[in-house]
Amino acid sequence: MASKEAEMFYKQAISFLNQGKVDKSIEFFDSALNIDKDYVSAWNDKGVALMELKKYQDALKCFEEVIQLEPGDNMAWYNRGYVLMLLEEYQEAVNTFDLFTSRYTKKDDFYKYGLYMKAKGLYHLKEYEKSMELIKKSLKMDKKFQEARELMKLVGEATNNN
Repeated sequence: MASKEAEMFYKQAISFLNQGKVDKSIEFFDSALNIDKDYVSAWNDKGVALMELKKYQDALKCFEEVIQLEPGDNMAWYNRGYVLMLLEEYQEAVNTFDLFTSRYTKKDDFYKYGLYMKAKGLYHLKEYEKSMELIKKSLKMDKKFQEARELMKLVGEATNNN
């Protein structure tokens, strides 16, 4: 449990983040983390803020800090995979989304997006058959899943060109 002082900085950071004052929010996340270096929520949300600034390597470090502190934090795994995709580290992203989807028991939007992101990574790795399997699985969950439909078209085209 974070100290009252760290929690105060954290709440202020969230307020700044919600106002779109991302740089200011990071200052306050840092203040919270200077008081409590094990403050999982502050690490996670600082990572989200850094993603908004396109500071992907720094965001990745934040999500990995969360995973060190709370290995069972599924959203940190999801965020890690997402950042790895942005960094074009496809194999590591696929491995991360594989872990996420195997552990995340709720069959909700995050699970659906986890399948999609893994499929997208597999597409970039030219593993079209595996990618298509996951796309179909995500479309079973949501027939109107636009991103999955677009990826399915790309995978289909890539398969036909090989």
